Amino acid sequence: MRILKKLLIAVAAVILVVTLAIVVAGFFVPAERSFANEIDINAPADKVWQVLTDKKRYTEWQTRLERVEITDDQHWIEYPKDAPEPLSFRLETDSRPSSMEFSYTMGTAINGHWKGEIAPTASGVRLRTIDSCKTNSWLMKIMLAAFFDLDSFAKDWNEKLKQRVETLDR
Repeated sequence: MRILKKLLIAVAAVILVVTLAIVVAGFFVPAERSFANEIDINAPADKVWQVLTDKKRYTEWQTRLERVEITDDQHWIEYPKDAPEPLSFRLETDSRPSSMEFSYTMGTAINGHWKGEIAPTASGVRLRTIDSCKTNSWLMKIMLAAFFDLDSFAKDWNEKLKQRVETLDR
């Protein structure tokens, strides 16, 4: 009987420690994260914008997407393969050839913003992207921090964009 009591106390202590760790982490993990990335693309700006605005073909080069539904010229929904909910996008600003901005939401848990700026280089363009996301849920803050590397995701997305643009029309 003593062993069972000690075992139950140990299990309760572990549960308490884990719960406290989650609560404390919820207070210290930032609700908003933002990352800037740059990538050189050996193509003119109009080719980059062509790929970025051709949403119906995103799944051909963004392997993490299951499908994309285009609602209208300014709204679309992306269904990532490994996400619990789809991402709803809205075109906020289209200032081509220099920049474009989108906002996005994932249900009520995540709000985000993407901005892409293009500057000419000797061999094409430099794309600078700024990705930011914010969550209001302390549990989602912990989940994002523990399981989703936004910076790595953005770099991968930009690299796939570069590959798609540079192989277009070849």
